[in-house]
Amino acid sequence: MSDGILAPGAGRRLLLRIARDAAVERSRFAGAAAALATMAGAQLLLTWLVKEWLEGPLTGGSLLPVRALLLKATGATLLLAMAVVLARYLAASVNQRLLERLRDRAARKILASRALAVRGRPAGELASRVFSDASSLSGFVEVLLKRLVGDGLDALGSIAVAFLVEWRLALAAVILAPLLGLLLGRLGRVVRRKGSLAQRELGELHSVFAEQVSGLTTIQGYDAAGREAERFAATNASYRRSVLAAELWSAAVLASVFLVTGIGFLGAIGWGSRLALARELTPAGLLAFCLFAARAVEPLRRLADVHAMLQRTLSAAARVYEVIDFGFLERQGGTPLPRPVRGSLALEGVRFRHEPARPLLEGVDLRVEPGETVAVVAASGGGKSTLAALLAGFLSPDAGRVGLDGVDLREADLRDLRHAVRVVEQEPFLFRGTLAENVLFGRPEASRGEVVEALGLCGLESLVAAIPGGIDGSLLEAGRNLSGGQKQRIALARAVLTDPPVLVLDEATSALDSETEGRLLDDLGPWLAHRTVIVMAHRLSTVARYPRVIVLVEGRVAGDGSASRLLDTCPPFRALFAGQVEPVANAAT
Repeated sequence: MSDGILAPGAGRRLLLRIARDAAVERSRFAGAAAALATMAGAQLLLTWLVKEWLEGPLTGGSLLPVRALLLKATGATLLLAMAVVLARYLAASVNQRLLERLRDRAARKILASRALAVRGRPAGELASRVFSDASSLSGFVEVLLKRLVGDGLDALGSIAVAFLVEWRLALAAVILAPLLGLLLGRLGRVVRRKGSLAQRELGELHSVFAEQVSGLTTIQGYDAAGREAERFAATNASYRRSVLAAELWSAAVLASVFLVTGIGFLGAIGWGSRLALARELTPAGLLAFCLFAARAVEPLRRLADVHAMLQRTLSAAARVYEVIDFGFLERQGGTPLPRPVRGSLALEGVRFRHEPARPLLEGVDLRVEPGETVAVVAASGGGKSTLAALLAGFLSPDAGRVGLDGVDLREADLRDLRHAVRVVEQEPFLFRGTLAENVLFGRPEASRGEVVEALGLCGLESLVAAIPGGIDGSLLEAGRNLSGGQKQRIALARAVLTDPPVLVLDEATSALDSETEGRLLDDLGPWLAHRTVIVMAHRLSTVARYPRVIVLVEGRVAGDGSASRLLDTCPPFRALFAGQVEPVANAAT
């Protein structure tokens, strides 16, 4: 994703796209425009009535003309009041409905995208795009309705009436309009660029803060709070400077309008004064012209700010639409998996690389029979998590094939695959909510009894008893009130509840001590026996529980057999578990 700075010509295309999205609310839009037109007309009528009053109803010796003017003015005022309420409400309705749809579309696109692709973006920056940048689009509705329609009609109407009153003065007042257009065009490009930089800095500020909140324990543990506060302050100051730069150039746009319109207006008044002295224009006529010319100046000045507002809106819109257009979508449809899924896994010549020069998996051939449990070991960064992601369909191999019950996972129906293969990660994610809601996440229709059973199977009876409210007790965001081992077991209970044919445990019990892990795996043994299980582990005591162990070295299968045999025949395996050989004797017996 880019930083929102638009290429030449992109602004017009983006503006049309926003307009198409807003057009869904065309009836409300039309109603708001009509109300704004009514407001402009009512205000012009009130000014025209002042002109009529200046031209003589008080000179006839009767109050009837004055009463008629007051009656008309009262009607115009009531009409103006009703139009204000209607215009404000309908404009807000169009605005909020547009923002709601854009936020929904952005969130749906992220949720439908490949998880690993989304993980490559800072969470704070994505949140900034979906919320802060989307909210900035509210300026579009304000620009289009309140400014272009409301102020535009007000200014045009006032100028038109000024021409009717005295066309020579009106022409003198608008003669500098081409110069104003040229200035706005040049300054607007600078405003857009400065606004884009400000939006990018805001996204960076969100990312820094989100990262610091997530890593607060690490920051404090390394006595780095001061350094991190300085980093946030530096990012915050950079954002402040970029915002002020954008505001300065926006002010330059407004100043140019003040200058040009002021010169035109003052020139017209000077010429009008000469005409009045020469008796070519009555004082009342000059005053009437000044009234309408002055009425045109204020909406024109507000319209000048439209250009700056529009540039800021387009910069924010570019960042929002980049999320909506995010191209790393999970595929739809595909080959259905057999029913029921047996759990036969086959990797044939699988190669995968994040970087061309650094293969994570290279020519991996592996078969796992239905109901078989296989442990996979490798050095840190040796491809265990990559293998887990391939088995779950989160990644696709660069070459070769990953199959489940004979179906290539690249072609498998993803809904079938997601129900067939569950991955429990080393760092599980828990949602803010109750313990039961977190376990039910994978199968919302499950009963309370099934939730309690899954929690018990994962050794969480003591946690249920300790949390106020039991399974209905609340967990903090990301499980911040739980230990690492408790979070891992809750994630395991979530997977157990869904009863998957294939279970991949990616260091899923690494936060537990060896003894607790052993008890947990003993309790899960009967349940695991009825499904295909792939266990990514780093402890020899864990690996030794299983009859088959796969050793990955530099992306290749370097060993396949029992732990005891591999200790004798596979030097890389023996090197991985140096210092753990003695405990394995007890674990294996």
